[in-house]
Amino acid sequence: MPISQIKLYDLFRRELHLPDEKAAEFVMAVGEVVGSSLENDRKSFATKMDVHSLEIQIHSLELKIEQFKTDIYKAIFWSNIGQLIAILGGMLAIVRFLK
Repeated sequence: MPISQIKLYDLFRRELHLPDEKAAEFVMAVGEVVGSSLENDRKSFATKMDVHSLEIQIHSLELKIEQFKTDIYKAIFWSNIGQLIAILGGMLAIVRFLK
């Protein structure tokens, strides 16, 4: 038993007036609870593979955003060309109508 468990065992035995078996069982139960909570905490940490996977996903998302921007710029360009043609056609029709 580590020293911390021995101190805890003595504290339970002397202060709480527990028999030796009960104090030992209680110390073991406390140890199991602390160990399981530490194991649960350890599982929630990110590993190098998790971080690497996240970096790959972020890079992929950045590429998709850049492609989306390019598509938006193309759509704006072609809609402006369409508007220019419509305005020039309208002006040509007005000029022909006035002649």
